[in-house]
Amino acid sequence: MRKTQWITAGIALLLVLVTYWGCPVRPPEMEAGFQRGPVQATGIESLIREAHADLSPAAAATISTLEARLEGQDDDSLRVDLLQQLAGEWYRAGQPAISGAYAARIAEIQNTEDAWAITATTFSLCLKQEGIDDKARQFCSAEAEAAYQAAISLNPDNAEHRINLALTYTDNPPPDNPMKGILMLRELEERYPDNPQVYITLAQLAIRTNQLGRAAERLEKANALQPGNPDVVCPLAKVYENLGRNEESGLLAQECGRLLQNASK
Repeated sequence: MRKTQWITAGIALLLVLVTYWGCPVRPPEMEAGFQRGPVQATGIESLIREAHADLSPAAAATISTLEARLEGQDDDSLRVDLLQQLAGEWYRAGQPAISGAYAARIAEIQNTEDAWAITATTFSLCLKQEGIDDKARQFCSAEAEAAYQAAISLNPDNAEHRINLALTYTDNPPPDNPMKGILMLRELEERYPDNPQVYITLAQLAIRTNQLGRAAERLEKANALQPGNPDVVCPLAKVYENLGRNEESGLLAQECGRLLQNASK
């Protein structure tokens, strides 16, 4: 299946999350990185307490009922069902941080690559919220990193998780290593030279910093690897336009229109 850019992957996983929606079970080599200490526990409990005050009466009643049913429930299949419902309710209430916390509990039970990817995507969406406070940002950033690491441990050959983890670092640079995400993407370029998604991601970062020449080079590489991908063709048309390469921009803009029209059919 063709890999799409990170945002598209996030949207796809989000659709799964909306509809899809303890005792941790993790690969031994990942266990040390996944101990939920007092900071994480206190952080989510505090977020839940504060968020309850903003719920509509109907949502508050539904969530309280689900939480009561979850308490003391020992059957894993029933726990997963209740956790999925809670994750969905909190997401619809505009609280992806809390939704992600419940998704993480599901992933701890199921311990599958997809479950951890859904968890990581939910926390990544939390980081994109406007007006997110520092406490929620710190919590979501740490949890997104942990979930991506878990997905990577279960499928080390899937470059998508590594790319998304690098994007988490670029969007929320660690104070002690602000270049961590950029360096990780450069390593991925060396490790996966035939993966167009790596070049698409690097191009997106170059566009953010107005390095249009570099963005063009990377999109051209992606286009050579995966011709006809609108996630490459459309931004490349815009980059060419901004570089004054109007003839090339016009041709790609026409191709972009055709590709998007075909995709909508």
